[in-house]
Amino acid sequence: MRQSVTIVLGALSGAFVITVTPPLGPPAVHAQTNWREVRSLKMGRFRVRVDVSPARTVRLYSQLDTSRLTSPELPADTVKAWQGMVFSELDKPTRREYMLGNAILVQPFAADSTSIGYVLTVADTSGKSRQVVTDIDGMEEFLDLLAKGAAAATTLTDAELARPGPVEQKPIALAKHVNFVYPRTAKLAGQSGSAVVQFVVDTLGRAKPESIMCTQATYKDFADAAMAVVKTMEFTPATLEGHKIEQLVQYPIDFKLNAVLPVKPFEIPTRRGRR
Repeated sequence: MRQSVTIVLGALSGAFVITVTPPLGPPAVHAQTNWREVRSLKMGRFRVRVDVSPARTVRLYSQLDTSRLTSPELPADTVKAWQGMVFSELDKPTRREYMLGNAILVQPFAADSTSIGYVLTVADTSGKSRQVVTDIDGMEEFLDLLAKGAAAATTLTDAELARPGPVEQKPIALAKHVNFVYPRTAKLAGQSGSAVVQFVVDTLGRAKPESIMCTQATYKDFADAAMAVVKTMEFTPATLEGHKIEQLVQYPIDFKLNAVLPVKPFEIPTRRGRR
């Protein structure tokens, strides 16, 4: 399927390239009505949105200029399980293809000697499909979009699912000030640095210990210090229609000598270029 794709990576994080491809499989029957928008992404001329139905199923709606695709309906539990599996293997894929029914196909490939790219194919209910090419940051955004759709389908009440209009959302915010401890060795050496920590905030507002990992750091001391402080953070959880939900977070921390580290609300997830 890749021979018809022109790969463009590096110019813009999360940029997409669109091409027409064969269908993934037989089209599914599309019957639900009263869909509610949960989250959307806009990348240049390409836009993708996840919707939720009163039957607790989700679908993808995508648009390029005047061309539109609507995916088959997908069970929320299936979407959640597939999304979690793909996300856990983004840095080290174990498969050539990750397929979700007849709606979504992800194919990782070696973009260069150090980074991974992804061919994402989205199919509609009539059997048509398109391919898009993105980097790891773009895939994280897409998978977060799917996670929000699955969370809405399993969390909202029947009455809330039947309401018109987009699902009301509130992002995560820090609940308390944070005391950062500057790494002693780095301080003695007069070194500044930074780290980006990734973790899942649960519905109680704390980082799940097993989910905490440093994705980028100037030195190991800064990675260790950043992960240590994340374990002490308290958040106001993200919500959908007032319901608390778990949320993936990427939190950047800058360590600078003789400077007061800022403590302020932040938008989640925060994406940064990887090294």
